[in-house]
Amino acid sequence: MSNNIVAFIPARGNSKTIYEKNLKLLGGKPLVAWSIESAQHCGFERIIVNTEDSRIIEIASQYNVFTQVRDQRLAGDNISMYELLRSEIFKIDPVPDIVLLLQPTSPFRNHTFVNIALSYLFANLEKYDSLVSVEKVPDKYHPYAMILENSPDKVILFRKLIGLKEKLVSRITGKKFVGPSLSGFSISQRITRRQDMPQCWLPDGSIYIFKTENLKKGSLYGEKVMLLESEGTININSQEDWENAEQIIQNKS
Repeated sequence: MSNNIVAFIPARGNSKTIYEKNLKLLGGKPLVAWSIESAQHCGFERIIVNTEDSRIIEIASQYNVFTQVRDQRLAGDNISMYELLRSEIFKIDPVPDIVLLLQPTSPFRNHTFVNIALSYLFANLEKYDSLVSVEKVPDKYHPYAMILENSPDKVILFRKLIGLKEKLVSRITGKKFVGPSLSGFSISQRITRRQDMPQCWLPDGSIYIFKTENLKKGSLYGEKVMLLESEGTININSQEDWENAEQIIQNKS
């Protein structure tokens, strides 16, 4: 794998939803180790685990991958992924042209699928700024079928599919909103026929590949995003998700 791309694994030690999630053993190994192994299977020469936790640094050293020590101010719950990437990616020497973001919360990503995603984006770098793995939204959960509650001042709130900020922020701050989003419609404007609803996908959390220069423009996605549909994979964000992951491993055994 070329030096102009880096596999970046953000893994803070503290987690409120699942206590010390990235350190917790899943299938006999720490959660963060699954993403490290995935990057190694893909043949990456540069794999960087970004963390503030000495125990995660030790795990990374056991796999012979680089670590980047995160400042404690970037380890809080209120820090967005964009803020972290904007701060840390440009500290890498040499700074990569392309970043493959592997979140530890997706332990079962298929490394063959990762390589396919990489090949698609590299073949279309002149047309696209990033690639995101997605899964199709079931018709019953389609956003065009949802009814959103209006705020007290009658401003329809906006729900984000892929984006860093609510569009409502732009009204308050006057700053341009960056990143695609889905808007809610009042019940009188709702599309009622399933056949009339546009195709809709949701990021599955397993693969984000983006040009580093996107971060300087206020988004990791850039202007043109390639969506690559996957067969769906578990994304561990709750205790129920963790239990489902353990069940998957048990079933495979």
